[in-house]
Amino acid sequence: MTLAAGRVPTTEELEFLKQNRERVGQIIRARWVLLALLSLYGLVVHVLFQHKSADVESLRLVHLVVPFAAVLVVGTYNACFQCIYRRFARIRALNQMQLLFDLVVVTVLVHFSGGTVSWFWAMYLVLTLEAALIMDRKSDTYAIALAGTIALGGLYTFEFYGIVSPVAMPFENNALQHNYSYAIIKWAWISIVDFGVAFVAAFLMDAVRRREALLRELVIRDELTGLYSRRYFFYRLNSEIQRARRYGRTLSLLLLDVDDFKSFNDAHGHLEGDALLRIIAKVLRTNIRRSDDKPSYEVDIACRYGGEEFTVILPETASRQGTIAADRIRVAVETAGTAWEAGQGRRDVAAGGGEAGVTVSVGVASYPEHGGDAEQVIRAADRAMYAAKQTGKNRVTRAEVAAVAPPGGAQDG
Repeated sequence: MTLAAGRVPTTEELEFLKQNRERVGQIIRARWVLLALLSLYGLVVHVLFQHKSADVESLRLVHLVVPFAAVLVVGTYNACFQCIYRRFARIRALNQMQLLFDLVVVTVLVHFSGGTVSWFWAMYLVLTLEAALIMDRKSDTYAIALAGTIALGGLYTFEFYGIVSPVAMPFENNALQHNYSYAIIKWAWISIVDFGVAFVAAFLMDAVRRREALLRELVIRDELTGLYSRRYFFYRLNSEIQRARRYGRTLSLLLLDVDDFKSFNDAHGHLEGDALLRIIAKVLRTNIRRSDDKPSYEVDIACRYGGEEFTVILPETASRQGTIAADRIRVAVETAGTAWEAGQGRRDVAAGGGEAGVTVSVGVASYPEHGGDAEQVIRAADRAMYAAKQTGKNRVTRAEVAAVAPPGGAQDG
């Protein structure tokens, strides 16, 4: 994710950034584990080379120095990543940098562990799995597999033509380093395996991410209305207030209650009441700031608070603008509700059977004007909503308002 300089990030962007940072942290921790395992492997090899069956005469200084230097280099840059990765807003660039470093290190180690006869080529598969985990596109995984294939092919070519001198290894037929057919066949096999791993890893990660997205929607969405749930409302309101406090911004909260909903249920039944709630939810989705472009996102957050109550979080919105938005929603609900009732062929279009139609009362409160935390803002909006009901319903009331607005209008403070 890339955040434009000077622009205040949205809560979704901050949440996405946090998730990406967690994945980067997992890779850094996994790299520490891998370094520990390789160091343990080196210790085991050292012990085994004390046995008389070991090819001790083939050992050179490079066989002793390079593994130690490689562990030191990888440990150093992994420690650097661990220190700085939380400060990066450009997580994608950081991940690309990590993968590039790992690709170079793996290629160097393949060269110093025998090149064509090296066992270390399996680390390219680990690198492909790493790309599948930390990169957000399937094409990135295939790109890393392709980059590994090109790097390995280039190394084999350089060694075969003597541009880079191959390193002889114990227990190996080092003559194969100069056998063109063997080098091509092995390179082709490693490439096929690497792309196979890339395909499986990309497919699995795509399935995991889609499953995670589906489960997240099931958790945070209200089943009846499709709006966000009460649980998500509290989480998101706290997040937005923290964001507003951090960046010196404001936000408004709308609390809506359907007027005379109990009377409507008693007159028409609970199924009709559910249908009415879905109509109101649709009005809310239509009248909030959102984008349906890919990827879609919502600026305002509409939630079902409970029963016939709804909330709308309006980030970057002062109380006066929030009052205007609330009155626009109030009018839209009244219009849509009346049209829906008329479409049912009823003469008693009022929620309670009267002439007022389907209406809502709305309370408006803002941070930091009416409260310094989520609880205070909710309490202020709740008081304003009840004030709207007590002064005639079908109106908008802003928190801490003494004056009474005309029926059907918005009260201002």
